[in-house]
Amino acid sequence: NPPKPPNSPCPPPSSSSTPHRLPPHLRRRSARLLQGKMASHIVGYPRMGPKRELKFALESFWDGKSSAEDLEKVAADLRASIWKQMSEAGIKYIPSNTFSYYDQVLDTTAMLGAVPDRYSWTGGEIGHSTYFSIARGNATVPAMEMTKWFDTNYHFIVPELSPATKFSYASHKAVSEYKEAKALGVDTVPVLVGPVSYLLLSKAAKGVEKSFSLLSLLDSILPIYKEVVTELKAAGASWIQFDEPTLVKDLAAHELAAFSSAYAALESALSGLNVLIETYFADVPAESYKYVSLVLIHSTRRFMYFKVFY
Repeated sequence: NPPKPPNSPCPPPSSSSTPHRLPPHLRRRSARLLQGKMASHIVGYPRMGPKRELKFALESFWDGKSSAEDLEKVAADLRASIWKQMSEAGIKYIPSNTFSYYDQVLDTTAMLGAVPDRYSWTGGEIGHSTYFSIARGNATVPAMEMTKWFDTNYHFIVPELSPATKFSYASHKAVSEYKEAKALGVDTVPVLVGPVSYLLLSKAAKGVEKSFSLLSLLDSILPIYKEVVTELKAAGASWIQFDEPTLVKDLAAHELAAFSSAYAALESALSGLNVLIETYFADVPAESYKYVSLVLIHSTRRFMYFKVFY
C-alpha cells in the first residue's frame, strides 16, 4: 500500500519573541525593530485541522470519492482559519506557505521542478497527480524515499538529485498563499525552505557517481529562489523567512561557505525586504553561528537570525 502522510503534519508550533544570542550590531537592529515592545512570531502551526479535516479530505480524494476542487476548498478553509486564529491571538509576524498537502520539502521540490523522469512530468505547473505520485507512488512507479525530519516523528520526502536534474519554477504555491492571506486582510511572512538546507537534505539519485556534490547544484536552484522572492516582493511582502535547520548540524567548511555564497547571490533580489533566517531543534554550533552572523545582506532593510527551541 502507498504510504499515507505523516501523522504529525508539521513541526510543533513554536514562537520566538526575541533573537537568540545576537551580536551587538544585530541587537541594535532588533531594538529598532521591536521599538520598545515585544513582537511575536510563530514558525509553524498544525495543518490537519482540529477534527483532522485535511486527513479525511486527502483520503477521500485519493480514494476517488471527492474532486480536486473539494480538496482545495477544505485546504483553503483551514488556511483561512489558521491565519485568523494567529491574527486574533496577537501574533505580529504570521507565516504563510507553511501549509502543505504532504510536507514542506516536497513543496520545495515542486517549486524547483525537481521531478525524477520516472514520474513522466511534462513541465508546467505541478498538479496533484504528479505531486501525490512523488509522495505515494502510483500503479507504475514507487514513491520517493521518506525519512525523518531530523530526530522528530515528522517525515519528509527526500529529493533525488543528479547533475542531470533540470530545474524550473514549477509551483507558485508560496506566492499564491501569500496573496490568499493578503486578500483575507492578513499580511504574512512567506516561508521557504532555504536553498542550502534543501540541498543538504537531498540525496544523490540512483546511479550517480559518489564524487557528486549536492551543493554543486546551488547555482542551478538560486535563479528560481530569486524568481520566487521577486514575485513575493511584487505582491507586497515586506518580510521573507528562510528555514535553514541544517545550520544546527556540525557542518564542513565547504557546507558553511555555501550559506555565504547562497545569500550573497540572493542579495539583489532581497533588496528592500526584511529577511529572517530560522533554525530549530538544537543550538547552532559556534563555527556555524559565526557564518550566520556574517551573512548580512547589506541592501536589505533588516536581516535577523532567530533560534527556536522545541
